[in-house]
Amino acid sequence: MEEKKQPKKHSFHTIYDWTKRIIFTILIIALLGVCFVGSAGVGYLAATAHRLTLPTTKSLNQIMHKTEQKSIMTYANDENIAVIHSDLLRTNVDNNQISPYVKEAIVSIEDPNFYHHKGIVPKSIIRATFGSVLGIGSPSGGSTLTQQLVKQQFLSDEATLSRKAKELLLASRIEHHFSKEDILTTYLNVTSFGYNNKGQNIAGIEEASLGIFGVHASQLSLPQAAFLVSLPQNPIVFSPYNVNGQKKTKDELAATLYRKNQVLDSMYTHGKINHKTYEEAKKYDITKDFLPTDQATSSNESYLYFAIREEAIKVLMPDYYEKDGYTEDEVKNDSKLFNHYYEMAENRLSSGGLTVKSTIDPTIYHAMQQGVRQYASNLDVQAGKTVEVGNVLLDNRTGRVYGFVGGRDYSKNQNNHATQTKRSPASTMKPIIAYAPAIDVGLINSQTMLNDFSFTYSSNRKPVWNFGKTSGNKFESVHDALIHSDNIPVAHLYRTMLAKHYNPYHYIQAMNMGISEKETQYESAPLGTNNVTVMAQTGAYATLANKGKFNNPYMIDKITDSKGNIIYQHQTAPKVVFKPETAAIMEQMMKDVIRSDQGTAHALEEMLKKKNETLANADWAGKTGTSENGTDYWFIASTPSVTLSTWVGYDDNKPMPDSIHHKCLQYWADLAGSIYQANPNVIGVDQKFELPSTVKTEEVSNQTGTKMGSFNYNGTEFKVPGDKVKGYGVTDSAFQDPMYRFGIGGTTAQYNQFWHK
Repeated sequence: MEEKKQPKKHSFHTIYDWTKRIIFTILIIALLGVCFVGSAGVGYLAATAHRLTLPTTKSLNQIMHKTEQKSIMTYANDENIAVIHSDLLRTNVDNNQISPYVKEAIVSIEDPNFYHHKGIVPKSIIRATFGSVLGIGSPSGGSTLTQQLVKQQFLSDEATLSRKAKELLLASRIEHHFSKEDILTTYLNVTSFGYNNKGQNIAGIEEASLGIFGVHASQLSLPQAAFLVSLPQNPIVFSPYNVNGQKKTKDELAATLYRKNQVLDSMYTHGKINHKTYEEAKKYDITKDFLPTDQATSSNESYLYFAIREEAIKVLMPDYYEKDGYTEDEVKNDSKLFNHYYEMAENRLSSGGLTVKSTIDPTIYHAMQQGVRQYASNLDVQAGKTVEVGNVLLDNRTGRVYGFVGGRDYSKNQNNHATQTKRSPASTMKPIIAYAPAIDVGLINSQTMLNDFSFTYSSNRKPVWNFGKTSGNKFESVHDALIHSDNIPVAHLYRTMLAKHYNPYHYIQAMNMGISEKETQYESAPLGTNNVTVMAQTGAYATLANKGKFNNPYMIDKITDSKGNIIYQHQTAPKVVFKPETAAIMEQMMKDVIRSDQGTAHALEEMLKKKNETLANADWAGKTGTSENGTDYWFIASTPSVTLSTWVGYDDNKPMPDSIHHKCLQYWADLAGSIYQANPNVIGVDQKFELPSTVKTEEVSNQTGTKMGSFNYNGTEFKVPGDKVKGYGVTDSAFQDPMYRFGIGGTTAQYNQFWHK
């Protein structure tokens, strides 16, 4: 079956020189054959062969038989969080623990001359040269098993002349130092075989045998061996299971079964099996041997572990796709490309000996987890149903995540409600998508009047209601509509914005909120008919608190390799989204959501005072949110330093009673108290939101939002009624002179009613 390794009759240098001579000779033949076409590429390959520095015998052995190096993740203070485990299952076995059928099958189909060549076959070099120089065929393909081992353990996947030269010379060196038995066994131990019946990535013949057929590699039958040997050509596509461990249909396995028969054909052709055995193996229904779908044992890790792991993979991905000439958008929009580079980065993270330093403050993080355990049960107002939570504490100036809450109990619910789950943002979307953009473009000032009369959407004539299914019969200022969280006024405003082509999507896109442009074109968008993560919404509110500058929320500070070299370092890159004047006006108004007796979060001050008087006196500005039917409740508030968010709801989107509004505020206050007790400096209680001198200020009427004075309309003189109040805007055009149709929205009849009262 196998040819034993023969004693070496020549030194390595002799074999090395012999290999180079073959390369040079073939290059000369190729050069003549193509009439000097591509001589630059040929010369490059030859020069590369001369310049190549080969690894020492010791390092060659280490790399060829390399095992995974464990990576770790740490808190911001370098305290360990966890060892990063790999989801790639691999169990190495010795040569005598592998069925002879497997070894005969892999050699027959992949490298029939394996036991006779010295690592390379000249015709493959010719094919590579012609492929690279003339574009005939491919610069890869037809490699020996030794070359394939080199590609897996030593080199990248790039198909270049430089890599091919390295591959050939390394293959020659490996053949000199290691036996055929060692080379073949190592190849079978490191090769990928796709997914097992639990949806786990498997590598090596032992895990493939156990994960697909439930037997050890030494116990494989001929049909089983032929099937497994067919998988390495395209492990994910040919795997009998998908990523969830579900069995593929026979139609989906057609290509794999065809490849399995090719393996048997090759074994028969090369005399490894007789005709009877060959026919029996081809007829055998291999699918009946597949293990049933099973579930992998649940990890005992946490929301924190997987959130950091996921972000670390994504920050490592550009190292791979940028080298291949792809952009971030190209990779994001192509699932195959994304999965390919995600897997490459994932493998590097789990087995590359990296240290991932997070931004998470351990004191704050643990205080938040303790806060959930201590206070979140107060949200459970319905017997037998657990209300889930998602929270984020973000540094406004940098986007650093100090801590977050992914849910009530990871062991019972693995959905990360802070970073992964998308829910309706309800009324917390109003400042982000409507009020701030309208102020930013000069459409309104803080006292501009909005129509609060009954209203229906243009598209479906569905009525819009304020809270409690009510509608007003008046005009309401931007300030009052915001702090009352009324729906009708903001719907009128948004309809006008769309009609005037003030596209709010530009703001949403700039803050990476994950909302499509189409979703922003509905009149209902300010009411939260789109879905966002808690992390994204927190980042948007932090933008307003940071004078209009957006920082992408991040949890990875830096990543270093096993030698301490920095391979990734987060760089803060603030992006101006709103004018600083817009942001300041919004914060002033949102302070009244909490401080005004009519604000929807007016109960919060007393809640905070019970926790800590200093904490209560911080310059909080925030917004509540309740989605339609009460399926989502939010509260997000900022100081100039940080933004703290809270979302509560059921995973099945079942409605909750109105009492949850008060309980959501109380839970937020409890969490803020826990954070303040753990680290009083992080809240920034001594900092204040200020209106910059560049904000435009005008005295306007509290009934019309226009400047005070008189005007003539259809021959009648009118005097603006009401008291003077200060209005704030970013442009002079935001303040209107006295006029009959003074507000946003409204019919002639509604204006007549106002002026003739």
